[in-house]
Amino acid sequence: MVFLLNISPWNQASTSLKICLFGPSLVSLLPEFPPGNWNDGLVAKDGKDGRPYFASSNLTELPGVQNTWHETYVDYLELSIGRKLRTGIYEARCSLFNEIVIAKFARFPWEIQYMENETTAYQWISGHTIGPRFLGHLTENGRVIGFLMERITDTQHASPEDLEACREVLTRLHDVGVRHGDTNRFNFLVCDSKATLIDFDTAQKCDDRNLLLQELENLTVCLNDPSDRGGGGLH
Repeated sequence: MVFLLNISPWNQASTSLKICLFGPSLVSLLPEFPPGNWNDGLVAKDGKDGRPYFASSNLTELPGVQNTWHETYVDYLELSIGRKLRTGIYEARCSLFNEIVIAKFARFPWEIQYMENETTAYQWISGHTIGPRFLGHLTENGRVIGFLMERITDTQHASPEDLEACREVLTRLHDVGVRHGDTNRFNFLVCDSKATLIDFDTAQKCDDRNLLLQELENLTVCLNDPSDRGGGGLH
């Protein structure tokens, strides 16, 4: 049995953070980490005694977000991570901001494209009060792995009673030529009869008015969906 142990996005200087990627049961099964500067290891099972060992360890060039349109960059190690909101999304504190912010980041290389998509979407909607304010790019060892955004307090996820507020913010998104692509009720935060959109990783530029109208007309169905689809393991 051989499997790839990918410890991205953390570098060798962040051993304690790397281990956080694995549950306690998996950590107890891992062999001692090899010395040196590496971020990609192959763990194999010894054919004689069945114990796991590192068959190889390499320093691999890991992908990062390329669209770095914002002027602010924050290293992940400068954050004080707080409450988990969803997978890969945490409340955090940073010396650059007086208030608690939201950190969203890729844990594995294949998640970088989602961060790329959402970073670009925030550029499209910047200044239009459609989503939380984009506060800066989140980096690890020089590469961009995610972003920081404003924390919106005293909100709740949308319900059928919030249809008009959700229609209003979704219409404003469409007015800047963007289709959200995932208008489940968990992606609307409602406070004082005003809605804010979140989770733009599936958003796309769209000039097809029929597609935009279809998304708007489907909003009632989305808000009445009793399932937890889109909840993403909310805490």
